[in-house]
Amino acid sequence: MVDRGSDGGKERRLLQYYVAKKDTLRLGMLVEALEDLKDSALKIRVTDTAGSKSWCGTEWRCHKYDLITVSHKIWQYLLAVQSPQERVQLASNETLCEQIRSISMKDKVWYRCDPNKHSKELAFVRYIGPVPEIGPGYYFGLELLESQEASKTCALTKEYFICTHWNAIFATVNNICPYKETDTVSSNIEKTLFSKGTTGTDHTNDIKKSVLDSTPAILLEQFTAFDDNKNNNRESVNMLKERQKIAKSTPENDVNNLAKNLDHALFKSGNEKNEIKKFSKIEDKEDLMVGSNVKVLLDSDVHYGVIRWIGTPPGISPGKLMAAVELDDGHPLGTDGTYKDTRYFHCRPYKAVFTDIEHCSHYENTKLDERLALTNNDNFGNMESSVIAGIVRPISVKGDLESICGKYRGIQGHHNSCYLDATLFSMFTFTSVFDNLLFRPPNEKDCPQYEEVQRVLREEIVNPLRKNMFVRADRVMKLRTLLEKLSSVSGLTSEEKDPEEFLTSLVAQILNAEPFLKLSSGQDAYHYQLFVEKDDHLNLPTVQQLLEQSFLTSNIRLKEVPSCLIIQMPRFGKSFKMYQKIQPTLLLDVTDIIEDSPRQCTVCGKLAEFECKECYGQCGVGLESIAFCLQCLEKVHCHERRTNHEPKKLVVPMEFAILQEHCPVPRLYLELSAVVCIETSHYVSFVKCGPGSEAPWCFFDSMADRKGEQNGYNIPEMVPCPDFPYWLSEEGGNYLTKLTDDRHLPEHAKRLLCDAYMCMYQSPDVMMYK
Repeated sequence: MVDRGSDGGKERRLLQYYVAKKDTLRLGMLVEALEDLKDSALKIRVTDTAGSKSWCGTEWRCHKYDLITVSHKIWQYLLAVQSPQERVQLASNETLCEQIRSISMKDKVWYRCDPNKHSKELAFVRYIGPVPEIGPGYYFGLELLESQEASKTCALTKEYFICTHWNAIFATVNNICPYKETDTVSSNIEKTLFSKGTTGTDHTNDIKKSVLDSTPAILLEQFTAFDDNKNNNRESVNMLKERQKIAKSTPENDVNNLAKNLDHALFKSGNEKNEIKKFSKIEDKEDLMVGSNVKVLLDSDVHYGVIRWIGTPPGISPGKLMAAVELDDGHPLGTDGTYKDTRYFHCRPYKAVFTDIEHCSHYENTKLDERLALTNNDNFGNMESSVIAGIVRPISVKGDLESICGKYRGIQGHHNSCYLDATLFSMFTFTSVFDNLLFRPPNEKDCPQYEEVQRVLREEIVNPLRKNMFVRADRVMKLRTLLEKLSSVSGLTSEEKDPEEFLTSLVAQILNAEPFLKLSSGQDAYHYQLFVEKDDHLNLPTVQQLLEQSFLTSNIRLKEVPSCLIIQMPRFGKSFKMYQKIQPTLLLDVTDIIEDSPRQCTVCGKLAEFECKECYGQCGVGLESIAFCLQCLEKVHCHERRTNHEPKKLVVPMEFAILQEHCPVPRLYLELSAVVCIETSHYVSFVKCGPGSEAPWCFFDSMADRKGEQNGYNIPEMVPCPDFPYWLSEEGGNYLTKLTDDRHLPEHAKRLLCDAYMCMYQSPDVMMYK
């Protein structure tokens, strides 16, 4: 290869794009051809993704046989691939390159996290183009349909595309496999019907052959390899013989009927011998029922799942039973529980398939990762959930959350326990503000079972949660049973309840804890319900605004700064919401709701000595707008519209009155630690995973997934929420006020803002003294 000096004054035309396949250049280097020289040589410019300056600004001479020709689009994709060997491997596969070139927005693709492994998952393409923050070249922005683990590029994706339901990621071309649509039996029959040049008996035979060739492998096995000497199921024998008669006797004008008879075969499957062998024995299907664990052959692969519905849908031959199966791993042609626009059950997208019940075969396995042999209604899986004595500190996460997130994380839900699961997870996983409940010694006022309830809460729920990040549902059921027996709240072991009912039962009645809030009215409380009149001018109220409005209307104050403040949003029941969206406040200013606490004059900022409620909102915002020093009070009330106001003198602590000239008036803040949300009677929570403003946030759902049906169990899950601070920031608020349709919000943002039920705040300073 010869170095040819660069001539910047001459305009050149780029002829082609190449990848170096030999070490004449460095293997895998990306090349732009500038001029076609004689003797099969090219004048080229080299793009070195490693950033070496020795290749830049220089033109080289190279032979064509050392290069692989690629299109400009593929060349841009390869720029983002780090491995030179993988670049060459991809560029050498012309068929794959052509398929990748045809990928466009909204297409389905297979995503491989590791190109060297066979595991893959389905994804939708939401963006194609450059992502300078990651590196050179073109990237694919993908919406993953199965994975719930947040990627390192997840936070960046929101700047390029909207992902509403699932995890988002940027991927390079070597992580992408084109997705090929699978034909259904009916489409294959349709192709046969319109084939040209075939008539008479030959046409009928071709139809029969085409139908049989396109029938799923399990049906082929039944048609061609059935041996009634080895099987005593006469009913199955008769059904199969009837099908053979139909296939053999179908005339040309009855092909449509045959298509209808085979309409239940939703997936075209391969006929590999090893797969057919697994289904060669026709078993009695009468013992299959809703909740049965089954395996079914789809696209030459065995899939496992649970039968969720059995019956004969409209349009299917009478007497033909179909099974709706919820798959463990999903399928590209699966649905969310619908078949021909009719819903039969609910599940996640791509997990429901509808097939002939004869295609289903019993499956039992004791491995945790597959399916348990479910034998009773109290099965919770075989995850270990040990009893842990002593003191276990709360979890504190700095930086990446992925190591502690995923499935089987948190508290396992069972029998309408989500109200309790979400509340306990919020109270104890990452903070110690409620730890006094775990360790207060009993006194004469406590019930005889006080220590037992405290022990179960501490050693069977909180400690295992903090140490192992998992609590099995039977441990929680033990606490629920005690609460049901000892408190005035009924139905705690089976019925839907609200978090405040649980707090009343556990904290107030059984653990007899000191109330978290002391009010100026002389009353005490464990949580504070916001009572406000709706302001139609407020499009997106904050918790700060609603709290101050509520305290002003109620004419009360807190007697002291609480270590924790649980605020219940202004909504009544599970459905009525006063505001469509409420923005929780990350740092709650409680300076003006604390009785006899030093306050700032809203005009000059000096120590306030008076309060005038009639001035609310006129000289500022919130409760801060009603506090004045003497000079500013007199000046403001000189206006004729304020002459009839009745200011009230504030009580200023003596020690601060002495020091006011030497120090500014302090502001008092509480940090948001958790948000419990409700949607259609199901509670979930967003929780801060450590102290300080930089701590990451997670989303917790105690019933995120499920194994089995009636005899199954729920799977709890934790998911990182890197975008949580953005949605509660001023920038996020500005975006939300302009948003006209909440359906455009990402899933977690929508649940946080539209479904907030209870916000938990804490004071790190006060916590140290309590």
